[in-house]
Amino acid sequence: MAKVTIKDVAQLSGVSISTVSRVLNNNQTVDSALAEKVFSAARVLNYQPSCLARFMQNDNSNQIAFIVPTLENSYYSTIAAGIIDTARKNGQNVIIMLSNSSDEQELECFKSISQSHVDGIIFSCNDGRNPLSSFPSLQETPMVIAARRQLIPGIPHVYSDNVMAGYIATKYLLRLRKRKIVLFENFWTNTIRDYDSFLKGYHSPAQGAFTAFDRFTGYSQALIEEGLSVDPNLIVFSGYSHEAGYSSAQELLASAQDFDAVLIPNDRCATGVLKLLNEQGLHVPSQISMICFNGGLMASVVNPPITSIEQNNYELGVQAAEQLDHLIHGRPAHDVKIDVNLVIKGSTSLSV
Repeated sequence: MAKVTIKDVAQLSGVSISTVSRVLNNNQTVDSALAEKVFSAARVLNYQPSCLARFMQNDNSNQIAFIVPTLENSYYSTIAAGIIDTARKNGQNVIIMLSNSSDEQELECFKSISQSHVDGIIFSCNDGRNPLSSFPSLQETPMVIAARRQLIPGIPHVYSDNVMAGYIATKYLLRLRKRKIVLFENFWTNTIRDYDSFLKGYHSPAQGAFTAFDRFTGYSQALIEEGLSVDPNLIVFSGYSHEAGYSSAQELLASAQDFDAVLIPNDRCATGVLKLLNEQGLHVPSQISMICFNGGLMASVVNPPITSIEQNNYELGVQAAEQLDHLIHGRPAHDVKIDVNLVIKGSTSLSV
């Protein structure tokens, strides 16, 4: 006979897999009637103690894990703050595990979790891979994907509307009569460095796992509506740091490519671009307009302050933690798309 699994217990008892997990882990927050249904189903199916041992060997930990590429920038640190505050409200502790934008270290994080115990996982990936394929034991662990969409089917995703971000930023620049708009594209794994490999990834099933691709979709849509096409020479591959912005701006100017506006991934990269333009005597905004996605403190304190797409990253963290809490307690969870908005400051102006 086939080995009885936790999925069989969930099906017979009429509850979710995560609820079975919580009951077998002696989680006292589960309704007593539901708990009795689970234990009855386990007895009927002869769900063996060896199978139960994984869940019963630890007391209710009230711990969730957040696997994240880095906390060195405000984007992920603000998401983490939303997760931590919400988890605390829900009586949970958060273990933060850094993948450092390394696929190997990301797998090590999952390996560590698979050998211990947490009540649930919030995961923000480096690329479009599904790490659960390497850890079948985690298939039954409640999980939410944060800051990505369409990564793992059947798992809730909480993400910012980056298609809209790319669209409204480009649309605004077009309204300012800009026609040569540079789009900086950035990837945590730093593996895409040319337009051909970019298009290959863009047309792959992993497209939704990258914010850069979503922004490109919005950017392209806005251009097409104005009767313009995407110019590969205006797509720049960079990093997220101040230094990356500075060096990428150097390469852009050295290419002699004509441009009148730039879209940049974050405020740190934007300050590097702004520094180089100032050094070369190119005035922002009278000659070149700038907009950065995910504007933060640095976008406000430079001169001129940088027009930004504001993303509510704290709310993204809150919603990720809330959806995970729903799963942990056997309640329905769903995808959440966080709205974005354009905040106009001094780095954009009308072309004359």
